[in-house]
Amino acid sequence: MKKIHEIFNKGSMSSDSLTEEELCELEDNHINAKMKEATKNVLIKDFFKDPFKTLYNHPEYAFLLSIPLAFVFFISGMALTWGTPLIDDVILFTVLICIIPPAITFHKKFKRTDTIEEYLPTFLRDISEMSRAGLTLPRAVNTVSKGEYGALTKEVQSMDAAMSWGVSFEESLHNFAKRVSTPIIVRSVSLITQASKAGGRVASVLEAAARDAREVKLLERERRGNMMVYVVITYMSFFVFIFVIAMLTSTFVPTMAEAGKAAAQAGAGNQFIGSFNPAEYTRLMMHTAIIQGFMSGLVAGQMGESSVSQGLKHSIILTLIAWVVFTLII
Repeated sequence: MKKIHEIFNKGSMSSDSLTEEELCELEDNHINAKMKEATKNVLIKDFFKDPFKTLYNHPEYAFLLSIPLAFVFFISGMALTWGTPLIDDVILFTVLICIIPPAITFHKKFKRTDTIEEYLPTFLRDISEMSRAGLTLPRAVNTVSKGEYGALTKEVQSMDAAMSWGVSFEESLHNFAKRVSTPIIVRSVSLITQASKAGGRVASVLEAAARDAREVKLLERERRGNMMVYVVITYMSFFVFIFVIAMLTSTFVPTMAEAGKAAAQAGAGNQFIGSFNPAEYTRLMMHTAIIQGFMSGLVAGQMGESSVSQGLKHSIILTLIAWVVFTLII
């Protein structure tokens, strides 16, 4: 690179004085610069081209949209409800506005990757069978790209397009693993590439990878089914908690309020029972229920789907249930 810069800095040097090696190096450098320029800000370009697809592929970027929107809502709500109990609602819905878009995009990506993992063994098995029938790998991929593999279909078509431009089968698999980086896909791609480098038969390697991916997916589905019981337990525990809190708020708090009034009339106003404020305790109970719902949702996501981000949807549901109970029922 230093040599290239020296060549460019010498304005009097003509192209005739350059060696063939220097010309090739200049050409490669120019091509690389053009490729970097073309791929620069590609994510922003993809976002304006198809915002939903970009957010589904990169769900964490949804925070870039939800946080400013939540901030505007928070400032507006604070200006309107400052000094009133409605400020709790403003804070709650600010948090919900902040997490609802990421929760949707995380869930969409989870469902998409789950579908891709479901069809991956079928795709590898089909490639293996066509390879045994005598087709080359690019031809086999081209043939199966016309089939239906759910969310995996577009990825197969991308692999076919890349291989039509001379990209090897192993390299196209690596690019696929980069786009959809999940443990099962990375494991399958690593198994195929390592076995191919060792000189094994490609058809047998693909069949073994398909069998391995199917078994891993079956184990994951079994584990998810077993852990779903704990998600149900989390919901039931929250409902029991809400019921207990609701009963305390609707029976215990009014009783304490009446006792406080009686104590105040009896001259015990300076004592705790005489200064009991039912609105403050009801508000405290609501805060407790909302926090419990939010944290229970995160725990449910981690236990049921091994991801805290998948718990955001549970947190939204349980938090709204707590808010509705204390706002519209109690």
